[in-house]
Amino acid sequence: MILKDIQIIDILQDGRGVARTEGKTVFVENAVYGETLDAEIIVEKKNFLEARKINTKIKSDYQRKPPCPYFYECGGCSIMDINYETQIKLKKNLIKNALKKSASIVLDDLEIVASPEFRYRNKIRLQVDKDGGLNYLETYSKKMVRIKDCLIANKIISENLSDIEKISIDINQKFEGIIEEISIRASKNNILLNLQGNFDTNAIAYIKEKYSNSIYNINLLFGRDLIIISGSGYLDYKIGQKEFKISANDFYQVNDYQIENLYGIARDFLGENQKLLDLYCGSATSSMSINDDNIVGVEINKNAIKDAKENAKRNGLKNYKFIAKNARFIDSNFIKKEKIDAVTVDPPRAGLDKEVVKTIANSGIDKIVYISCNPQTLARDIKRFVDRGYKLEKIKAVDMFPQTMHVETVVLMTRNLDDRL
Repeated sequence: MILKDIQIIDILQDGRGVARTEGKTVFVENAVYGETLDAEIIVEKKNFLEARKINTKIKSDYQRKPPCPYFYECGGCSIMDINYETQIKLKKNLIKNALKKSASIVLDDLEIVASPEFRYRNKIRLQVDKDGGLNYLETYSKKMVRIKDCLIANKIISENLSDIEKISIDINQKFEGIIEEISIRASKNNILLNLQGNFDTNAIAYIKEKYSNSIYNINLLFGRDLIIISGSGYLDYKIGQKEFKISANDFYQVNDYQIENLYGIARDFLGENQKLLDLYCGSATSSMSINDDNIVGVEINKNAIKDAKENAKRNGLKNYKFIAKNARFIDSNFIKKEKIDAVTVDPPRAGLDKEVVKTIANSGIDKIVYISCNPQTLARDIKRFVDRGYKLEKIKAVDMFPQTMHVETVVLMTRNLDDRL
């Protein structure tokens, strides 16, 4: 069935366009915000339709020619064909709509800190084909799209991409496509390569012999094993005046230009003279950027906790504790024993476990700073806290991911005065 002359009025977080027709919402692949189009229905549900664009009838006023030659195939970016001013508007709508739908909170406006549009990512993850070529996946499929550059990767990655591909080509042609994926992470002066695949003893011996003196830090990852081939196995980063060790699988914010802005907002929301409990603390980049000292960090990744402790020593902290546990390990007694004043959370896209929300609320903590990469789960969790006596005090967003519909949001929640009495 063909839908005629439907107008795209919004964009989902996965990049699909949103239209409405005959009382149903339509989600349209490859649509551009603001355009009028014809679309073919591919899935029909009770309350919504899924469709793919057939042709454009009226071009969007917000559309531009994407500067990347791979855009129409590659799934790495979803809205590069929309001007950046409109990208910011769409991300505002994404957050505001999520809060209205899930938490019944209506915002008149929302500030988003804009980013440079291109060359901002310090990390990219690429699929490696059997010949060693570097690829992103095609939009809505697992088909590989070979690339020679990525416009959102920073200059250091871009300038080294062809030499990195020579390594993957050499190994995959010698050992029949043994590398399946490669992540490339860059600091100011160095590059770290995580090569993922099923490496046998012959491949490991060859890679060690040929690349042990590489100019890159190279790690092999297979299953739960990690082998350092060259370099230190980690990179050093600086946020403000603080220095951090970031190992192979440690989380680190990807936007070079926005890290200080993101943590600066969280720091302002938190205020001074707080003893901080930081859940999902990783290697403590957020903990120490938001609070100078007096930190208790909890993180399930044991290696990240090792780095957190080293980072605390690097930066001269005197009062800290980092614990390798699931966030659900924390209870009200722990929070009271540690004399915690405030909590920060920066969870994965799935958001907070409802038991974690319950624990924080029951502990009597007055102040929660929540950093989120997913407006939907953020709104859900805000509602859970509101139901337990909190209110949304402040909110601000940071565009960490230009050319995509992803966005980071920082909120401050405080306990209602009546609930403190």
